[in-house]
Amino acid sequence: MEEDARTFGLSASDGYPEEAYRLLELTPELLTQLEGSTTQAVLTVRGRESDMAILIDPNDRAYQLHTAHTSNNLYLLSLSPGQQLCLRSKVNQIFELQPTHPQIRPRLMEVLGWDTRGAFRGAELDATETEGRVVTDDVLSRHVAAGDRLRSRVLADIPAFRMAETGAWRVVDPGYCMELLRLALATAVENDWPLDAIDPQAMHQALRSDDSAIPPELISAVLARFSRPAPSSPSSTYAIDSSRVAKYLAEQIFLAEGMRPWPVPEFLMALRATMPPQLQAADIADREEGWRSTGIPRSIVRDLAYASTPIDIHLMYTHEGVPHHATYLNPLLRKELPDEPRARLRRLFEVKPKWSKSEVLPFLEDLVDVDLELLEKGDEPAGAAVSKAIDGWLIKFGRGVKAPNGEMVYTSRIN
Repeated sequence: MEEDARTFGLSASDGYPEEAYRLLELTPELLTQLEGSTTQAVLTVRGRESDMAILIDPNDRAYQLHTAHTSNNLYLLSLSPGQQLCLRSKVNQIFELQPTHPQIRPRLMEVLGWDTRGAFRGAELDATETEGRVVTDDVLSRHVAAGDRLRSRVLADIPAFRMAETGAWRVVDPGYCMELLRLALATAVENDWPLDAIDPQAMHQALRSDDSAIPPELISAVLARFSRPAPSSPSSTYAIDSSRVAKYLAEQIFLAEGMRPWPVPEFLMALRATMPPQLQAADIADREEGWRSTGIPRSIVRDLAYASTPIDIHLMYTHEGVPHHATYLNPLLRKELPDEPRARLRRLFEVKPKWSKSEVLPFLEDLVDVDLELLEKGDEPAGAAVSKAIDGWLIKFGRGVKAPNGEMVYTSRIN
């Protein structure tokens, strides 16, 4: 025995608690993040009692908490000052973490509550947590299992806004949202304000004479919903993005017509007719020849619909695919699909039995942990990460066959 070897005694009471503690198994990425943090790192568990528990890390990544049984019992010991080991608890279950992407939009809409006029009407929440039916940040944190930054992005996309006086959240009806945007655009043109640097305070002052009931927070929320970052402009101004407006209108067109298939020329005509006259629709016109049944380019409907061709005109195929005037757009909103890769691919194969990678990629890329704004800008590392992850899912959950054009076409292998 070595010179510095010690002898420890072990004691345990007859009624020592079992399962008084639960161990949490950290992923390597989360462990590295916690060990490398220079500040106090906080892990938060969110969700209702009836929900699957979701753990949120300091970078707003989400993980499902699963209970797993150990093959052998684990004993937690402590060392007393008298070098006596004390048995504290026996553990045979641990928490495992599984990365997930919470589908929080439906829950947010449930908690916020809204009607066709955009008027807030509360939500059917627990009576103890809804005194006065005011939905604040605290209520959203307790009922929506997602990190603050993800929740903020979805709230901005709805769009929703928070009243400064009460702290209560409201959503904006889609029709009223576009009505207010058109009014703001007309006001900007009337005052010779550039559309790439709209000041929300000046806009609020200009609109007060027309409708003093419009809260300034609402104006800012609508402008932010349809704007892009403008590095050259002050952070307090908004640069209206015609593509964001067109995409919002495209979704509303699909929903208003019951999600029916649209011939491309008919859809483009409807979209042009609804675009505010102050915005250029050149992006829509320039893309006409690219809308073919072999896939939709990076356009305003890329994650809102997939392309198809009626069987009786398949003979119209050329080496470039079917002409755009013979192509149909089939609405399929990505944001309403399941938030887990297997479940989402199951749903996609139910909608359409065969998918090429280029067709299915827009409906999967939001599940990969990359910044979607980088994808929109064509960032190569972000695109490579997305492509690699989706290749893995297609191999795992699909069967691939090479088409005559050399592209892989996948069918489902999910039971």
